[in-house]
Amino acid sequence: MGADEIRSQGFSLKELLRDVTYEIDYYQRDYTWGEDEVRTLLRDLCGSFRNWSANPSYLRRPHTAPQYFLGPFVYYEPSRNQRYLVDGQQRFVTLHLLFLQLRLAAQERADTRAVDRLNRVITTDGEHFSLGITDHEPVLRAVAEARTYETGVWDSLSRRNLWARSQQIESQLAEELDAENLTRFTEWLLDRVVLVGIRAASSDHGYRMFETMNDRGARLTAVDLLKSHLLSHVGANEDQLNTQWQEMLRELATDREDHAAASRFIKAFLLARCAREGQDEDRRQIDSNLNVWVRQNAAHLQLVPERPENFLHFVQDLLKSARLFRPFLAAGRALKTGGDRLETVLFSERNGLTCQAVAILAAIDPDDRPSDAKDKGRLVADYMDRWYALRVLQDLPVQSADADTLAHDTLVPLLRRCRTAADVAAALGDLVTQDPGSIRDAVTLGLRGNNAHQIRYLLARATAYVEEACQRPHDVLAYLDRDRFHIEHLWANHHHRVKEEIPDPVVFRSRRNQLGGLGLLMGRENSSINDLPLHDKAAYYARSNVLLGIIAPGYDQRNPLLREFIKTHKLDKVLRPFGPRETMTSLVQTRQELYLCLFEHIWNPERLGLPITSASEPEDGAQPPARPGRHAAPTGGRAPSHRRRPHGRRPDPHRRHTNRAHLPLHRSLGHHRRRRRHHPHRDRRHPLRPGRRSRRRRPRHQNLPGHERMAHRRRSRSPHQPAHPARSRGGLRRPLTPPGITDVGCRPLLAGGQEVNRITGTHRSLPSWQNRLATTGA
Repeated sequence: MGADEIRSQGFSLKELLRDVTYEIDYYQRDYTWGEDEVRTLLRDLCGSFRNWSANPSYLRRPHTAPQYFLGPFVYYEPSRNQRYLVDGQQRFVTLHLLFLQLRLAAQERADTRAVDRLNRVITTDGEHFSLGITDHEPVLRAVAEARTYETGVWDSLSRRNLWARSQQIESQLAEELDAENLTRFTEWLLDRVVLVGIRAASSDHGYRMFETMNDRGARLTAVDLLKSHLLSHVGANEDQLNTQWQEMLRELATDREDHAAASRFIKAFLLARCAREGQDEDRRQIDSNLNVWVRQNAAHLQLVPERPENFLHFVQDLLKSARLFRPFLAAGRALKTGGDRLETVLFSERNGLTCQAVAILAAIDPDDRPSDAKDKGRLVADYMDRWYALRVLQDLPVQSADADTLAHDTLVPLLRRCRTAADVAAALGDLVTQDPGSIRDAVTLGLRGNNAHQIRYLLARATAYVEEACQRPHDVLAYLDRDRFHIEHLWANHHHRVKEEIPDPVVFRSRRNQLGGLGLLMGRENSSINDLPLHDKAAYYARSNVLLGIIAPGYDQRNPLLREFIKTHKLDKVLRPFGPRETMTSLVQTRQELYLCLFEHIWNPERLGLPITSASEPEDGAQPPARPGRHAAPTGGRAPSHRRRPHGRRPDPHRRHTNRAHLPLHRSLGHHRRRRRHHPHRDRRHPLRPGRRSRRRRPRHQNLPGHERMAHRRRSRSPHQPAHPARSRGGLRRPLTPPGITDVGCRPLLAGGQEVNRITGTHRSLPSWQNRLATTGA
């Protein structure tokens, strides 16, 4: 090889790290990749794996599948089996953390083949790591041994960041892939993912290449390139644009260590306000090269040289939006409660819904007042938090790709058309009415191997909601911390204790893991009482939160706030103590119902400010038609009297009416004898004159002729006929003659086949067969 000769070679990951140690030189920076970079890398890898595994031919012949290119790296090799990285440290360290987490998962599954393959790329001799960075070794040891690494003030930024990214990779793997797919993912990762190594001739040559690629240590980012492009076309307003650009960066600098905040904000702004609807290519280019997309779509953005003022207006809109977005940026880093009510912003960030920034910016107009912008953003954050909870309760996937689809395909086009906070609330309320399923569908939801994060979130929200209502001190972030609070199983993992009730051990495990059999308990308490029976745990639960403490008998005594909460929310049948004789099935079902009731209150759209419009509600302010019943006024007449009937019981609107259409004509018309029924007022003796019947006032309708009195009785029983205007009492509660049967004797005919009712004065046309019947007198 010549003095400065450069060579390149492709490596699969199993070839790249086999029997080779990688180190870094002094001029390399620390491990600085943040959440976004690691999330993007894992998302790309898992997405490519899903595409690969969906093709049956690739599964049968893996070597025929296309390789996944992970990019180039630069190195030099001073000796055999020893390489120094010039460029690519961030990817190598992240891959090393990924291998460690995959090996831990394989050890839990007892997958010896996967463990053996991963050992070859993690270590060189079974003891020393393939990535020989001395500063990283304590953290890597802790991860490899499944221990918690306690970071301190003496730890470097690399160590603190390394531990944080390790925890992120563990949780994201559980979200992106099911446990049964981890073995195939490991095989695909080692065999089909490749990098291209560019080999420098020597250490000096590698340092010169490093300077060239990074512009003497300060590589220009996409944000820098975008600023340069705008400055080159703004004309005489260069100073003003530069000043506003720097002010925008200051607005976004809520975290000194977050150097990618400006890039994320500008990407979110472009996706929310500028990208064309339905154009996935716009989304892809903005995510990868936002400055290139702005250049290529100058006409769409009206950033053309003929209009230099537009370049300044573009930056002004960025600055205004950054000022309005700053509260949400801060809320995504620390819990914001009280008047702002932006806690759901932080919850969505922790749940991986980072696309909420795009949806919030789509709702916010740069010229909005700060209070209006905050109201809009809060509504969007609350809706996305509710969407996430409903997906978990309905056992639907809640991966980042699903949230991206919601934000870009549904929310952004909808929110761009909203002008006020009321418009945003109405639009999101309409979306709520279209949600399939219900919270009540989660009657069997429980803990599985890949949903611990989601179940913890549901338990934390329910626990915090009850604690806050009872005015008890609580910390929802502590509930979300799996090191401080554990998911507690009410029943220990001992099937023999409930074998008589549940003989099947599979059913026992399923019921034990149901949401109704879980709670949140401090880690030290959980470790000490883990194997105790439930009735022995109850005393310890009483020292914990309300949702666990209520299991103990007598817990609700001397607790007026809790009793008021139970009464207000109508939870007396589910939020209650349980005795020692309560069965496991009954308790789990009752507490499952309790959690679902609490979730309905927590994510009630009306409580979140999202108005729900019924699908049957008439438009344009029209009144809905009155439901027919005993309180409905008859059409074209006045409302019936609601005075209590002096004789007999009040008619039951739910009583089943007898269908008499099958009877002979003379019986269907009522001309048959009926047995006298018992009447509560009949045969009643006078209280002052024993032996004499009390005098009863004869009902008015009994003064009518016999045939009209019978017809009156039938009409008074009909749910279809209007009530008599003068009627105030009396009448039997038997059904009227079915529609189509006419009382010819009491309804004289008029000309043209019409009939008139002597009592009500109403007219109606007779069907042809009734007309003939009345005319012939048959």
